[in-house]
Amino acid sequence: MALTTIHLIAHSESQPTAERASTGAYVTRLRSKLGRPQSIEYSDSSSVHTSFLSRAVVLQAIGAAVVVGLWIAGLAGKPFEGNNGPLCWIIVGMGMLGIGCVFAQRWNDVQWLATHVVRIGLLGTVVGLIIAFSAAAQGGSTNPDEIKPMIAAVVNGMYVSLYATLLGIGTNLWLKVNLRLLGNFHG
Repeated sequence: MALTTIHLIAHSESQPTAERASTGAYVTRLRSKLGRPQSIEYSDSSSVHTSFLSRAVVLQAIGAAVVVGLWIAGLAGKPFEGNNGPLCWIIVGMGMLGIGCVFAQRWNDVQWLATHVVRIGLLGTVVGLIIAFSAAAQGGSTNPDEIKPMIAAVVNGMYVSLYATLLGIGTNLWLKVNLRLLGNFHG
């Protein structure tokens, strides 16, 4: 590959005006051929905003279709049953707030919510495990009638744990997808 060297001649007052004009035109053509990045200026910012909104609406429609599919399959309501309902509603509320921040293009808030919704899900994991282990600690009987409620309490605690974690991670992933696909959107 041959190396080419470009020497730009500085303008001086001693150069004739026509020569300076041709040098300026040469530099302009050279810059355009080298592909120097130019700043993009939009004449109509509403077209950029409309384009962003259309992408955001399509992305949220895809997410809503997934939730509806899970609801039809009978899986979307499972996290809200039993003791884990309030914690799961907090996670869903944080996710909806994150979607609102996406439409407002408040990307730092989306990032913060995506990070902390996982922590709320992990809090649900700890609460569920405490429920499960406290129920198991009350055991110690050999009577099957006393063991059944204990096992039911352990299973209920595990449901709290796993559903809160699942919902927190799912909400985090959805906010991160929005952040990745829409957060760096400039038209």
